[in-house]
Amino acid sequence: MSLKKATPKAVFYACEQLELLDRPWNRDDVRLNIGGGSFSVIDPLIQAWRKLQPIRHVAPTVPTDLLIQVATMLELQISDYVSEVELRDKEREAALLTLNETVSENLQYMESELTEQLALSQQVNHELEAECSRVEYELKEKAQLLLAVEFKFQVSEEAAISLSQRLKEQQAFFESSLQVQKQSQQDESARVLELHQQQINQMKMEAQQQLVQQKVELIDAAQLSENRLMRLLDQGRNELKESQLLHSEKLEAFTRQQQADKQLGNEQVHEIKSLEISLHQIQLEATQLAAKHGAQLTLLNNDKLSLQRQLTEQAAEKGGLESLASSIKQIQDQMTKDQMTKD
Repeated sequence: MSLKKATPKAVFYACEQLELLDRPWNRDDVRLNIGGGSFSVIDPLIQAWRKLQPIRHVAPTVPTDLLIQVATMLELQISDYVSEVELRDKEREAALLTLNETVSENLQYMESELTEQLALSQQVNHELEAECSRVEYELKEKAQLLLAVEFKFQVSEEAAISLSQRLKEQQAFFESSLQVQKQSQQDESARVLELHQQQINQMKMEAQQQLVQQKVELIDAAQLSENRLMRLLDQGRNELKESQLLHSEKLEAFTRQQQADKQLGNEQVHEIKSLEISLHQIQLEATQLAAKHGAQLTLLNNDKLSLQRQLTEQAAEKGGLESLASSIKQIQDQMTKDQMTKD
């Protein structure tokens, strides 16, 4: 439709009009002036018009109608070119449509694959989140256990401080008692004083020993609590590392399993196709065997009938019922064996 607007006559007329405006112009101005058209048609016509301008300079009296007639002649000459351009545009549009359909199908296929991969990734992510939640819960429990150990250690320290204060109070009480006894019993003998002094020293030693023993017990308990706490922390770190390693291995195993499943699916598809071909061949062979067995069975029935007729004739001739019965039995047994052998 747009190619028909860009006729040589219309393009030449537009060039004449734009040239009269005495300003620069280009193919866009020509296309706008004629109301449409393809540049592949407009450009050659503009070039032809520019080549005809020297004729105008040499013979300025050449009328525009003559140039238009020349343009008409050019129109006849480039009609084949215009039709070829139209054909190329149609072929280009068809190729673009085909390419668009192919790209759309590829995008749909890629979208389906990405959707499946996204679903698998979300499932793996949910599993990892559940495992992380479990590990966080275990770490919280271990942190609570650590707080309980720290609380016990603090209680032990407070008990040690309280015991030390009690020992200091007892020592002060004994010293004050000793001083009172010294002041009230200055007349007592040195033996009694020495005995009291020994008792006091012994009590002091026992109190000190008890204090040292309690300090050692508290230090041991604190050391055990600290060691247990460090073991729990190391165990928690190791379990977290093992869990992360296990998750990585699970993810790699899942990826390998997915690839193996894809490969197995392809192998199963090939195997199913081969089985279908084998089944078709077996069905054909079964049909041929059924037809062959049917023909053989018909022949056997005909033989049976002929044998029965012969036996009847022989029985009538001989008149021996026993011989007839034995002959019939033998024939029936033989037929049964033949039938079983053929089946």
